[in-house]
Amino acid sequence: MNLLNQGKTAKYFKYAIGEILLVVIGILIALQINTWNEERKNHKREIKLLSELRTNLLINIENLESDIESQIKSAAIIDQLLEHLEKKRPYYDSLPGYFAKANYAPDVVLSASAFETLKSTGLELIQTDSLRSQIINLFEVDYPTLMQETRRLEDQLWPAVVVPMYQKHFRRSDQEHAYINDYNALLEDNEFKNMLSFRGSLRKSSTFHKRKAIDRTKNVLDLIDKELAQH
Repeated sequence: MNLLNQGKTAKYFKYAIGEILLVVIGILIALQINTWNEERKNHKREIKLLSELRTNLLINIENLESDIESQIKSAAIIDQLLEHLEKKRPYYDSLPGYFAKANYAPDVVLSASAFETLKSTGLELIQTDSLRSQIINLFEVDYPTLMQETRRLEDQLWPAVVVPMYQKHFRRSDQEHAYINDYNALLEDNEFKNMLSFRGSLRKSSTFHKRKAIDRTKNVLDLIDKELAQH
């Protein structure tokens, strides 16, 4: 009788162990399926964000190239105006338009909506370490440095020097013309010429920094294209 009971107990014990193993295996399979599903969702999010980042970068390149084109023209106009003033050449009707263009300095406008979304979602969503590092560096180091370098001196110069100078020598009836109050007084104002020369240098310096930013943006864009091509 005891042997019979022992046999039944062993049988039930094996059965219970089998049931437990089946439950554990079922749980592990369910966890693995959940992991696969989560990885698949994250993969889709990564591709979507990389595509959006790509769009942002293309917009940034276009904006920077447009700024560079404007600044090259502005710097050339400033050089022409300085030569004109230094040689005390006579007044002519196109000068108000040229002085207005020389005063224009484009703001740095960069698109970063996809990167802000990535930060809120989690930067680790980008699986490739090197790509993630390059993206972070571009948006949190290169772009802020560009904005600081291209606007810092201009912003300091504008209210303290440029505005008083332009108010002294010009009256504006529209956005495209800076009409001169006294041309002979302008010809003799070396302080104005120095200010104009310095602003021309800022245009050229800004163009240099923006070209570097374009190169770095294109490098990250190439990395994103390679990553997307693998999926």
